[in-house]
Amino acid sequence: MFAAIITTLTLSVCAVGVNAGTDLIQSPGVVKVREGGTVLIQCVLESDHVDVTVDKYHVHWYNSHNKLTRKGIVLSLYHNGRVYRSRGFSGRFQLSRNVTTNSYSLTIRKVRITDSKLYICGIWDLVFGNGTQLNVTSADVPALIQSPSIQRVTEGHTAWLWCTMSKARLEDIDVHWYRKLPGQDMEWVLTHRAGGSPEWGWGFTERFQSYRDTSNSTFTLTVTDVVHNDSAVYYCRVWGDIDGNSTQLIVTKADEGGSWKVLASILTSILVLVLLFFILVTAICCVKKWACFQQRLKPEGCSSEDGNIVYETVTAETEVDTQAATNVTASEQSEMFYADIQFQQQKTAPKIQVTEEATEYAVIKRTQ
Repeated sequence: MFAAIITTLTLSVCAVGVNAGTDLIQSPGVVKVREGGTVLIQCVLESDHVDVTVDKYHVHWYNSHNKLTRKGIVLSLYHNGRVYRSRGFSGRFQLSRNVTTNSYSLTIRKVRITDSKLYICGIWDLVFGNGTQLNVTSADVPALIQSPSIQRVTEGHTAWLWCTMSKARLEDIDVHWYRKLPGQDMEWVLTHRAGGSPEWGWGFTERFQSYRDTSNSTFTLTVTDVVHNDSAVYYCRVWGDIDGNSTQLIVTKADEGGSWKVLASILTSILVLVLLFFILVTAICCVKKWACFQQRLKPEGCSSEDGNIVYETVTAETEVDTQAATNVTASEQSEMFYADIQFQQQKTAPKIQVTEEATEYAVIKRTQ
């Protein structure tokens, strides 16, 4: 018991310190659904303090016809996962939290007429959502099912909102679009007449467009080039008394560093390509230098194959001359020696010059 009191006091003290920078953004503001349908209500926890997350704090759901009183806790989801339901709230009411989106959710399945109440989320008994009014109608009454319940769009992009109508022909129906800014009254955005063009409310431009698709009984609202001031809760309405369950449009700031990241990526790719080109050119130059070096090692004017051919030819001729030398006379041998000397003089350097006074015999003797 004392531990519970200490824990409660600790949470209360912490709440006082972070209350100024913490909000619960609840959506949708109004939900109109037929009996037997399903309703999803969400509360996004936004805080300037990074340690304020949905997995650390309890969330309580209040049920009241008067939003200002916020009396009567009917549902609670504690940070340890334990769920509390007051009398009359069965398993049709499911509570959950999403750490990724930092949000709490209340899902009501197989809704009944008696579920038509105001539902408010809250933490620390100090921070509350703006409330969701649930209106359950008879299954025989036409209804507008609006989607999505929450849409986040980056500045400069396009937001798409849909309203699907049942048990009615869209060709004969005017659709009206409204929006509600925090702390302000409902304001008229535009009206799309049956078979006519849109009519815009004061201050709204052609950035807001309405379309109808009779094939699936859907009205569509598009908001192009969204800006931060477009953040609001949007409603579709027909016949003046049937509303959609609303869409919470949240416009987020564009990533200012995104363009620099793209530019850095492009520059990095260019540098890598330049480096690869430099390596390729260097490799080609090295291969060419190696080929030139190998070419310089060979004798000028002939290849290795030519040298082998000459050597084999001279050797063969020498062997033939040696065999024939045994079958000739001395005078013939002298002529052969002389011819051989002349052959060697032509093939080798330096050449030996024979003086005019030298006789054939003297030349042969000097060579021997």
